[in-house]
Amino acid sequence: MHKIPFYFSVDFEDFYHDKKRQLGHSNPETLEKPLWKSYEKIKKICQNIFSNKKITFFSTGILAKKVPDLLSEIVKDGHEVGCHYYYHDSIHSTTRENFSKNLDLAIESIEKATGTIPKGFRAPNFDIKPNDTWAFEELSKRFDYDSSYITNQPLNKILPSGKFEFKNNTLREFFIYSNPLPGTKFFFRTGGTYLRLFPSFITINNLKKTHENGHVPLLYMHPYEFLKDYEFWIPLKDFINLSIPKKLIKWSRQIQWHKVGNAGVYDKLSKIANRFEHQGPMNTLFKN
Repeated sequence: MHKIPFYFSVDFEDFYHDKKRQLGHSNPETLEKPLWKSYEKIKKICQNIFSNKKITFFSTGILAKKVPDLLSEIVKDGHEVGCHYYYHDSIHSTTRENFSKNLDLAIESIEKATGTIPKGFRAPNFDIKPNDTWAFEELSKRFDYDSSYITNQPLNKILPSGKFEFKNNTLREFFIYSNPLPGTKFFFRTGGTYLRLFPSFITINNLKKTHENGHVPLLYMHPYEFLKDYEFWIPLKDFINLSIPKKLIKWSRQIQWHKVGNAGVYDKLSKIANRFEHQGPMNTLFKN
């Protein structure tokens, strides 16, 4: 049976640090132990499910700064490290000038930790919109490719060449395809919460639809999704500057991220690997 090629990647971020920072904590700690534990599980998935092929880790700059030994280990093991911005912040919460500065800070931190300059970028929460031309232009000055753009349109309707072209630079774009649930306004993506919470056949169908619509099938996950014992859990007392109802809602939502569906990730990835062929790091796709 012919297998459709696809690429598996991890948005390598520290849920605990990022969420506490968003809650208003200054300089929250980074949880090194769960990050290392998650990486060990990812290594086993690469070895046992993906025939020892390597993957791409999109790392935040702050994580590279806080745990450089882990990023160095990832590169020594043959994986690609791309850039996931400096902090896990929305690019729309800042100016173009600050966006550029944060990109440079992230690149510097990743290069210092790994000895390599990242070639690819993925925005936190895929937070680059179709009309954010300024952001794509800034990315084109620093990276070979981007994977931040979510779409439900075929490639030939939005970017037939597969790349953005500017005066002095080009940027390859690898889209995150969002497949609509028939008869609804709900869209499924290929990875993360959608992989954990729903049966594997939905992700398999989404990957097929991605391919049929001219896009490169991409599957993404996060470090906390490989663990199931609440290692990145934030205690209720740390939800500061919020009303009691909002505290309880945000605190309890962590169950969705840290527990629900996590135990089934390995089996679901195995089923996907029976239908699709993981190709390796995303920078190998760029070279093709």
